[in-house]
Amino acid sequence: MQKKIPVILFFTSFLLFSCAPHLRFDQTCLTCIKSQRFSCVEDECPKTFMVGDQCLITIVETGENIFLNPIFEKEEIIPKAGIAVAIAKLNGNVYLTANGFKKLWILEPEEDNEADFSAIDLPMKGLEIQNPVFSLDLKNYLLKLTADNYKGKLYTLDDGEWSAANGGKAGE
Repeated sequence: MQKKIPVILFFTSFLLFSCAPHLRFDQTCLTCIKSQRFSCVEDECPKTFMVGDQCLITIVETGENIFLNPIFEKEEIIPKAGIAVAIAKLNGNVYLTANGFKKLWILEPEEDNEADFSAIDLPMKGLEIQNPVFSLDLKNYLLKLTADNYKGKLYTLDDGEWSAANGGKAGE
């Protein structure tokens, strides 16, 4: 019986992780995955562009391309050129949100130019974000987010939970 438990746990975890949605993520090198990158320098976010029916964003410093159609589909947004996207690359994961989004998307790059992706609600649930900007809390390397329609509030992401910079819970 004890030998069956590890086998059952292995197959259960395999099934859970193999069902995660994927998107195409053209990576330039595996060492770049661990880099830190924050877009929207001086409020100038990179913008999407179209290649055929595919909507992409490029991380200019590394040349990495992220194919956004699966995320736009989940956000119920029609893919098009010119959508401003805030991107943060931190500890191996890519965090992104864009004008009109209701979620923060987390990409976990894999080999073979793919990434698993998942989402969490943005701090102000149900509100479509406008002109999002990421920053980094240098004291403990936590991701921070603000936006034009967040009324000057800054939110910190820690272990999948948002909190307001003043210590309250996000959305309060």
